[in-house]
Amino acid sequence: MKSIDHPYFGHLEAPSADETEVIWEGTASLGSSEAEVRLWADPDSGLDADELNTFATRLAHLPALDTAARAAIRENLRQDRYFIDHHADELDDTEVIKRLTRDANGEAISVDAFTAAMHPIQIGLWHLIGEAKARIVVDYTIDAATSDELLAVKMTGDGTVVSVDWES
Repeated sequence: MKSIDHPYFGHLEAPSADETEVIWEGTASLGSSEAEVRLWADPDSGLDADELNTFATRLAHLPALDTAARAAIRENLRQDRYFIDHHADELDDTEVIKRLTRDANGEAISVDAFTAAMHPIQIGLWHLIGEAKARIVVDYTIDAATSDELLAVKMTGDGTVVSVDWES
């Protein structure tokens, strides 16, 4: 299907070029954070109403998606806290790191406190692209204004976490 009218995303057209493209953009609010949302599509795949419905459901239930993502981030950081230590060293003059350091009261910044301070900045919806398992990618940062380092939480359509990857 080259185009579709979807109740959540509106009228969508599959890309006509040979490259994967963004076919819809929006924003989503999660608590006090607002994240950019981009729906990517492959010109060879067409458009699938069931997968679009799955994406719309995930966006309608962002708190549940965020809870799963934060649990995976927390576990990832418990296994390897280098992401925390790197930010504590490199961004020690930012307000968020100052606050986390002050709250740690002389101890290392806790995994729980750091995870709670992160916020989503972008949600990528990958429509029929690549590995079937990772269709939703939520990018979390500690401070978007001062760092391009993020943790990308890759999920299936049902919200199951596939991986947490450090990206920039």
